[in-house]
Amino acid sequence: MDASSGIIEAMFMISNSLLYPVIIILLGLVVWSLISIGQFLSEYASRSRDITKLKAGCRDAKKYMQMQDYKKAAEILKTSGSNDFLRNFLNDLIESLKESKFAVDAEKLLQDYELKITKELERARLVVKLGPMFGLMGTLIPLGPALMGLTAGNIQQLATNLVVAFSTTVLGLLTGGIAYAILLVKKRWYTQDLSDMEYVVEVLR
Repeated sequence: MDASSGIIEAMFMISNSLLYPVIIILLGLVVWSLISIGQFLSEYASRSRDITKLKAGCRDAKKYMQMQDYKKAAEILKTSGSNDFLRNFLNDLIESLKESKFAVDAEKLLQDYELKITKELERARLVVKLGPMFGLMGTLIPLGPALMGLTAGNIQQLATNLVVAFSTTVLGLLTGGIAYAILLVKKRWYTQDLSDMEYVVEVLR
């Protein structure tokens, strides 16, 4: 009986010691969410996709590549990108125009940009999972002291712990919801950018 009481007491102490780290992490996730909203709105305002310009630029660049006028082809490609990922991709692709293994280099570049896009979305994916998880931890941890306060007739302790429990739940769901919304929209944006990159490579081969 003493051993089981000791184990239960140790679990209770460990659980309670995690409360403040969980709260700090949740506050950090809230700050990240606010910063991410600002970055998201800034990127949204700067995005502009002109597929007609991209197609025309690729056709003209292909024509100059066949004439071995790589400088002119590079100049045309530089002005064909609209969004940051696509523009950076075209700038990197220009360096491979003169290479005999252009198709191989272009395919490698495409794979590198797929990894960059995955990395860009990683933080939002993490917060989608971590926000509700830490919110649930922040909900459950104070319930132990709250129930103990209830059995002891300490209404103040019960109320304080319930406030903490409900607040952490809200923060966890808030950060997870914001991250999920940003993830969905950015995934659609970057999938379209990747489709445009693949189109450029196919045309220039």
